[in-house]
Amino acid sequence: MSDLLSQGLDVGDILIVDNSEQQTSERRLRAAVPQDVDLLFVPNRGYGAAVNEGVRALLDRASYEYLLVATHEVRIAAGSLAALEAALDAGPALGAAGPTLLTRASDGRDEVWSTGGKLTRWARVPRHHDHRAEPDGVFARHEPVVVRRVWLDGAFVLYRARLLADFRINETFFMYVEEVDLHLRLGRAGHAIVWVPAARVHQSSGGTPMFYLGRNLVLLLRLNGQRLRIAFVPFVALRAALPQAIRRRSARPVLDVVRGIGRGLSERLAR
Repeated sequence: MSDLLSQGLDVGDILIVDNSEQQTSERRLRAAVPQDVDLLFVPNRGYGAAVNEGVRALLDRASYEYLLVATHEVRIAAGSLAALEAALDAGPALGAAGPTLLTRASDGRDEVWSTGGKLTRWARVPRHHDHRAEPDGVFARHEPVVVRRVWLDGAFVLYRARLLADFRINETFFMYVEEVDLHLRLGRAGHAIVWVPAARVHQSSGGTPMFYLGRNLVLLLRLNGQRLRIAFVPFVALRAALPQAIRRRSARPVLDVVRGIGRGLSERLAR
């Protein structure tokens, strides 16, 4: 909260959406945030549903040109939000802008989590640019201007408000790759997605549960007209699951991937 306020946001323009469903969360949040910050408590129907509810609540009460979606664990470097806003101001065709996302490695140093993403050539599944790269090396390669990307990590993205209202996030995913699906749809509609190197945000991430990795990669391909590519998903997902299975000495990650793929194939699609 302090990071958002330090970026120049007014407390009256901040909405915290809590989908934790914890009985004590309202009391703890009321005590922790400024009195004028609105809180919205919703059932846990996933990241996309929480964002959609927040967008609806904000636009019901006021008109906004841009809306920032930020998850609870991010820390924002000074000037980052202004850099994202300047990028969108400069290009009316730009639909969303995101920062360099950094995370803390196991040895305590900073490393890049994402500078936006791409789709792999053959499987057409999402991959981060510069994942686990040294920050200095990434920053040395790029001027502080916008760089087009296929998608942005959903932890911290500034959108044109009308696009979030018109397109909405597909709530079928529950978690993982729903922002990829949204950004693909925005891109097909002519709204460019950009990474702004000058904006820098730290986040923590526990990775993707293997069930949702298998399930949601299948859903992503089905929803975006790539059904033939589903044949690649077992190879992609098992490549992620096997190291976990070996490290844990458990078949659970592999079984979760297989179960997820089966669910993704059978689940009813919704937009």
